[in-house]
Amino acid sequence: MAKKSGYTINRKALREITKQVIDTEGVARMQRVADQCNADAGITDGYMVSVEGDDTLDKRDYRATVITATAEAINADRKHDYLLRNFGVAEG
Repeated sequence: MAKKSGYTINRKALREITKQVIDTEGVARMQRVADQCNADAGITDGYMVSVEGDDTLDKRDYRATVITATAEAINADRKHDYLLRNFGVAEG
């Protein structure tokens, strides 16, 4: 028989804390990446920050991401890998 732990998790509070951290820390970090990608590509708003939460995803899936929001950004990224470079994955 499995032993029960002596504590419970307030899942609503945990979701709120996670959302707050993503909104305050994650978005700022992803904005820096998006800004650098835009500068590298020589465009203004081709790379943007997207935030998703439990409304569209499953639990514990809050996240901030950088997306290519225009055809110009998609083509530039396909040709030069700006996202990978600015995340430190590819060499420039």
